[in-house]
Amino acid sequence: MKTENNYSTHIRSTRRELLWEYFLPLAAEFVILILCMIPFRLLKGLGPMLQEPSAVGAELTKPTAGRLAFGVLAIVLWFVFTCVASRAAKREKHYMSSFFGFAAGILLWQFIGEISWHYAVGDVHFVPFESVTTFPVACMFILLMVYGKKHHSFDWGVWCMLLSFAFNWMGHYVMEGTYPFVASFVDQHVWYVGASVVSGVCGFIFSIIFLLFRVKTRKGRILASMMTYISIGVLAFGLMEG
Repeated sequence: MKTENNYSTHIRSTRRELLWEYFLPLAAEFVILILCMIPFRLLKGLGPMLQEPSAVGAELTKPTAGRLAFGVLAIVLWFVFTCVASRAAKREKHYMSSFFGFAAGILLWQFIGEISWHYAVGDVHFVPFESVTTFPVACMFILLMVYGKKHHSFDWGVWCMLLSFAFNWMGHYVMEGTYPFVASFVDQHVWYVGASVVSGVCGFIFSIIFLLFRVKTRKGRILASMMTYISIGVLAFGLMEG
């Protein structure tokens, strides 16, 4: 009887941990994404064009005053949120550091990935970050994270910021950044759908395996929720493209 009671207590404890440390952070991450996207959507089309629109890659720039205002706001909030996340991590406030770091990573992605390339300096534009031309930068970023992990260079808050940025970046990169390598063999639409669905499903399965069999800490479960978040996002993009 005592063994059965201990087992039941363990099951209830495990369920509580999954609820509070995986499912609720996962829901919070989507809420944070929406909160970051709302001002971007509201501001990006406001105000006059600050420069003439021009083609950068396959897209036409829209250098509005509202987009620039959001870019300034995003980079300032990125710095503030990263500092808050780092300070919270040092005090072992895992949820606070995770959520502020996660929001900071999204804001950094919005600034670099969706804002900065719209504006030119002397008719020279910043390259869209999800394009194949940033492949060397992607390799360097991955090596930086490997180095940081090996030498314990970053606290948990900064890690959440870097991972949030990387997940959003790579979520785009598996479709747009890889397409030029297969452009001679596969239609763009087919590649975007196929690459996003395959990578999304594989990422989701990996995140669940990681959650159930690899992690035993709150940080690990929050990390698994971030993996699931980007897998769902990539998969949803592929289904919408289809």
